[in-house]
Amino acid sequence: FPMIRKSIISLTLVSAFIAAPAFAGAVHDASLFTNTLGANDDGSTGAVNMGFGVNFFGQNFNSLYVNNNGNVTFNGVLSSYTPFSLLSTSTPMLAPFFADVDTRGAGSGLVQYGASTIGGKSVFGVNWLNVGYYNSAMNKTNSFQLILTDRSDIAAGDFDFQFNYDNIQWETGSASGGANGLGGSSARAGWSNGVSSSMELA
Repeated sequence: FPMIRKSIISLTLVSAFIAAPAFAGAVHDASLFTNTLGANDDGSTGAVNMGFGVNFFGQNFNSLYVNNNGNVTFNGVLSSYTPFSLLSTSTPMLAPFFADVDTRGAGSGLVQYGASTIGGKSVFGVNWLNVGYYNSAMNKTNSFQLILTDRSDIAAGDFDFQFNYDNIQWETGSASGGANGLGGSSARAGWSNGVSSSMELA
């Protein structure tokens, strides 16, 4: 991605589609992120300090909101469960898998997050590991991760982020037109600064 107002954003996508909810290496350092968002549907944390500041194409943030539905936002919580286009939203967000995650099902993993250090650099990570979909469905699960890395060693506010995927079995909750986790308004993945810059994976 181009440098804009001294913001460098690099997106690393690692995919490993596997049948069992194991971790083949795409999701990494998952145990570092230990704060837990309790079992819920469409819930969020309050503002969480990342431990470093980011310049997101001209907008500066020190905190974010972890949303159960596969994304983080920077200016408030997002309870929307049916994914919308990231190319036209006014919500600054990073969305590794924006869809109707529901962690209330028996055996579902819970969203975990927190600040830590990897390779000597400050990071903030979020894990959605072995999570089900609406309505409390657990016949299929997804495991994915978001990691933001402080790159102020390059310039103030610079950061990298990674979308990491180990296990993707469902794409849609039943309230978004899905049947058995598939079809309907399926998941979106990408990012937007909410003003002028965005990207969505095909």
